[in-house]
Amino acid sequence: MNISHLNSLRALEATLRHGSFTVAADELGITPAAVGQRVRTLELYIGKILFERTGSGIIPLDDAKDVERLLTSGFSSIASGLEQLKLERARNRVSVTLPASFAENWLMPCISEFYRRHAEIDLRLDASNRDVDLLIEDFDFAIRYGQPTADPLQEIVLFGDYVLPVCSPEFAARHNLHPQCKSLEGIPLIHLLNRTSDPSWAGFEGWGNAFGFDPEGLNQGVRYSKISSGLQSAILGQGLVLCGLTEAYNAIKSGSLALPFGPSLRLQTHYQYRLIWVKRRKMTSLQGDFRNWILETAKEFVKESSNLLSGANYS
Repeated sequence: MNISHLNSLRALEATLRHGSFTVAADELGITPAAVGQRVRTLELYIGKILFERTGSGIIPLDDAKDVERLLTSGFSSIASGLEQLKLERARNRVSVTLPASFAENWLMPCISEFYRRHAEIDLRLDASNRDVDLLIEDFDFAIRYGQPTADPLQEIVLFGDYVLPVCSPEFAARHNLHPQCKSLEGIPLIHLLNRTSDPSWAGFEGWGNAFGFDPEGLNQGVRYSKISSGLQSAILGQGLVLCGLTEAYNAIKSGSLALPFGPSLRLQTHYQYRLIWVKRRKMTSLQGDFRNWILETAKEFVKESSNLLSGANYS
């Protein structure tokens, strides 16, 4: 099959359907002059005039009218074929928007398990804190730390969180940090800025007041605007950081971070991590598998982190 002048044929079809170069141009995203030029190029190619140009507009001639239905049907078939190809691609695609700290510190260490189950997946992760509208943007799921959503969205709560201080084991030993400490004066602290709108989220001052620490020294130290930078600084032994258990858990599990005051000096948050999707939007099989997998993984995380906080897996 050899089809030439496809753009000119598109211009002709749109012009016949709308009866105007200007309206056709709006549809095609080009100028009216460009539409006219494409139609003129086609006329030169086939050796006949398709429109009568008048001072008030254009009038299609019989040859053009005769092919209008064929052209419209043909381009409709092409559009249908393209949509089918997009659907085939979408069957292997899962797109998720989620907080950067959650992606880096919770999802990344375990996502390889889902890859092993589905080697064919086209997984797209938008690791950002921007407010995504699932109704109009091209995402299948959102993972958000926040309050409950409402129609037309549907959600499942993955888990809540706790605010607690962590540091490297070497840092804890060097500064003699232990569960009986009640002062952080002289201890390098790492503050994480712009955390969340959750009213229950505490900084060092709020956390220290809750557990009877000396208020002196709770505001000293370095401040990071990016959570991962603050956590990495703590892993490198540069300070004590106050963060969410969700963000620190894998580093605690690996031994890179420790709870110098034990697991009991923690504050529970009001907000929770939620998996969200559009309620009435049909899921592909792969999207459904992703939802089930992340729920299974979240359930296992809740079990393991509960053991940690109870002291069962922490010494």
